[in-house]
Amino acid sequence: MTDSRSRRFVAATARAIPMAACLHVTGAIAQTQSAEVTPLRMVVNLKFEPAKASDQLKGGTGRMTIELTGSRCTEYKMIRSTVADLQFVAGAIKLVSEATTTENSDGTQLAFSITDRVNGEIKRQDTVIARKTPQGMVAASQKLPGGRLQLPANVLLPLHHERLMTAAAHDRKPLVATVYNPEDTISSVERITYRTGDEVKTPLPKGHPAAVMADAPRYRAEILRHDKTGKLRVRENLTQYLNGVFTVSNTVFENMRIKADLASLKLLPQKPCS
Repeated sequence: MTDSRSRRFVAATARAIPMAACLHVTGAIAQTQSAEVTPLRMVVNLKFEPAKASDQLKGGTGRMTIELTGSRCTEYKMIRSTVADLQFVAGAIKLVSEATTTENSDGTQLAFSITDRVNGEIKRQDTVIARKTPQGMVAASQKLPGGRLQLPANVLLPLHHERLMTAAAHDRKPLVATVYNPEDTISSVERITYRTGDEVKTPLPKGHPAAVMADAPRYRAEILRHDKTGKLRVRENLTQYLNGVFTVSNTVFENMRIKADLASLKLLPQKPCS
């Protein structure tokens, strides 16, 4: 039980360049141009708490590193690494999770891999390729039944979704989209709702890692993730910049609460398209 619960923690925290927003995918996204990414390397401190007194989780801490690179004239790549020490009623575990996501610029092809280790033992190791075909988006992996999965016709790949959310955040518009999320499982499809809220006027503490963003405005935002049955699985409230960098995040995933704080941030050079 603890191994399964810990891997689901990673799924809830892994895709953390949280951006974006609640127009229906059909029509709204067709008219929305996806934004360019901001290449960066960010480190986030994590704190795990039970959301209910009866939960099996007692607590824990961790650190997540995200490196996002690429451009529309090449491809986009995100490398995510998470290390966490978690205490459950049944005992303590150390979780190490590493994932890499690569997409082409038009969001029609994905390469994804993930490895989760619990106390040094590999508990999950998946690789999947997804491509847009005349029949729609298809995911292929040896771990899938029959080796392939036909995804919904309107599904978005994860980094393409992030770019659309960035554009929606800049326009201060909501967004609802169906998104393929292999971080959860290689067959997982979610409906993700994003809303941008009010601007946060409180100054950052002196020496804060986000000072590199100068005086760029920050906004409150909310992200809701529903599974294919419509059940709400994740609710995240955060404070973020319009390029997706966030300073604080509070996520409730089933009976678990995950608090995240930006620990360091480095903006990487943007390679221009020739």
